Amino acid sequence: MTITLSPAPDAYIVVAEVIHGPHLAPRLGGHLYCSPECAEDGVRELVDTLTQEEGGSGFVLPYRGRAIGCVVTRGGRMWAVQILARSELPAA
Repeated sequence: MTITLSPAPDAYIVVAEVIHGPHLAPRLGGHLYCSPECAEDGVRELVDTLTQEEGGSGFVLPYRGRAIGCVVTRGGRMWAVQILARSELPAA
C-alpha cells in the first residue's frame, strides 16, 4: 500500500521585506501556518526579532483581515512584515 501526501490547499508564511533604506534580502519567518490567524504569532515574532537585531521600533496591526507589521530601524531601514499564502508567492 502506497501512501501519498498532498499539500494543504494553502499554507501561510510570514515574510519581511525592506521597503525603504539600504536593501537586504527578504527574511522568512521560521514556520508554516494553517491559517492567517495562526500566522499572526509569526508576524509578532519576526517584528520582535528584527527590532532586537537591528534596533529601533516596531508594531503590528490588522489590515484587510491579516496582521501586518512594520519595523523602523536605527540604521534607516523600514521593514514590512506580512502574511502570504503559498498561492500568493511568485513562481520560481
